[in-house]
Amino acid sequence: MEIGFTLFIFVLLAMLLAVANLERQHVAFRWLTLLALASLNLLMIVFGLLSLAMAAAPMPGLSSELTAAYASLFRAVGLTGLLAFVPMIPAVRRLLARWLPIDPNSVIVTTALVYAIYLVGMGIGQQPLLSDAAVLESLGGASVGVATLWAQSVGMMLIAVSGVGIFTRRTLRETASRLGLAWPTWRQVGFGVLVAVGLVALQIAFSWAWQALDPQGMAQIDEASNVLLGDLTGSLLGTFTIGMAAALGEEMIFRGALLPPFRLGLTSVLFTIIHSQYRLSPALLLILAIALVLGLVRYRTNLTIAILVHFLYNVGSVSLSNVGQ
Repeated sequence: MEIGFTLFIFVLLAMLLAVANLERQHVAFRWLTLLALASLNLLMIVFGLLSLAMAAAPMPGLSSELTAAYASLFRAVGLTGLLAFVPMIPAVRRLLARWLPIDPNSVIVTTALVYAIYLVGMGIGQQPLLSDAAVLESLGGASVGVATLWAQSVGMMLIAVSGVGIFTRRTLRETASRLGLAWPTWRQVGFGVLVAVGLVALQIAFSWAWQALDPQGMAQIDEASNVLLGDLTGSLLGTFTIGMAAALGEEMIFRGALLPPFRLGLTSVLFTIIHSQYRLSPALLLILAIALVLGLVRYRTNLTIAILVHFLYNVGSVSLSNVGQ
């Protein structure tokens, strides 16, 4: 059920992007997209109102910690729906166009900006649920499995290719070119391996410093991560899934679809925010540094090498955590 719901949400958002890409064919597609975005925003505001109901009448069978986490999530969803109307204002898009290479009159750009608000809101809203081991345990432990991670990855890839207009504005070859997917040279592969090794070394140094300065805070994040991922880190299939599923989905969106129009800084911040399991901790600084490096790799080479670096870093990170245990 969780996998089906995850795919449904991603497919819905991807379909809306496909409709937005048809705006040049008829103005009706533009207005249909704007109407759909407004409807999604209003639906999110309704979920936000549910947080008030939860405060007035807590749900039976839920612990106080879990009730508070869900209430915080619903409040964030409601506020996100409200803020998502902001980039739908033409004057706001014209202001953003002064700093970003975007077309403020494009409904595709409007949709991308609204989705960016969704990313921020959901990333912040899920922090109480994903960064607290006690809350995760009250949910029955980690529910993230191999199939769920791949469903998320496929969904993110659908959004990436739909956003750049596959089969609506671009052919398959043109879509790959726009995203930066290309067959790498051996020199590029070697460069990617060296960068991945450097990132793993950076993580080791960062972890040592964090352990020395704030061992309790690091332990809390590690505990929540272990509960969230469950037994995935203990198997080759799980390790490969953590490495490749995240690398494909996240790179296709952030370094593929979003990097050219949203630039390095903004895409790196968005990438950092979606890693909700690390809450407001020093780990976010490491995630931000990794995002910046991956963006620079994409600029210097192509998206294929960025995916390779991300994959190797994730696998190296999981392997290090297993050695530490």
